[in-house]
Amino acid sequence: MKTDENFIDCKCPGCGGAVSFPDDFAGRIEKCPNCTGDLVVPADGSDIAGRIPIPITTPRLVLRRLAAADWKDLLGFLSDEELFLYVDNGPVGEKEVLEWLDADRHVKLTTPNTTFCLAIELQPQGKVIGTVNLHSKDEFRSHADVTIYVGRQSQRQGVATEALNAILSFCFTGIGLHRVSAECDSRNVAACRLAEKAGMRREGELIKARWMNGEWVNTALYALLNEEYAPASAVSTP
Repeated sequence: MKTDENFIDCKCPGCGGAVSFPDDFAGRIEKCPNCTGDLVVPADGSDIAGRIPIPITTPRLVLRRLAAADWKDLLGFLSDEELFLYVDNGPVGEKEVLEWLDADRHVKLTTPNTTFCLAIELQPQGKVIGTVNLHSKDEFRSHADVTIYVGRQSQRQGVATEALNAILSFCFTGIGLHRVSAECDSRNVAACRLAEKAGMRREGELIKARWMNGEWVNTALYALLNEEYAPASAVSTP
């Protein structure tokens, strides 16, 4: 890699084509102008840009892209009405899961205004027990909202905490985000504790700002900045 007149020149890890980005893009996710694949602009002098660091491995979990074969595992917990007690969207059936998986194949981190989903796979069973959803309005250039769903049979085992710690590491050290935020129904004590345990700040509470199930409910707001982030657990990436 060479830096010339405030630009970083390198090669795409996918197609091998030459690419150039402003030097303040170092460490950030960008789209290759040649093959439109996602890459991470090198910040370490490498001649080749980085690949998106997925899958993510923790002591018990693998966070990876969804696959068509996951539909039964996904349906097993996404059809559970109680899982959606504190959120606007409700349980889904087989048709919705299959349509979602088909659409998700085309989603990239640089897809505008997108929700990028990862399966939470429990090891060594290889069973998908939840999902991590990252949403960004700026193509993951600076900020992402995170939502985690874990099936009720796998709750109260520290799985959600392990997954959130892993995704924060991915966001800050993997793709160079500036800020990660999360919001939840303020009555959802478990979700609030999850955010706080991962080191996210409670930034405030929106009072009666959301209408759900015939009543106005409050929304708790959490966030963490890159400079505030401190790794909480062992995480490995490719």
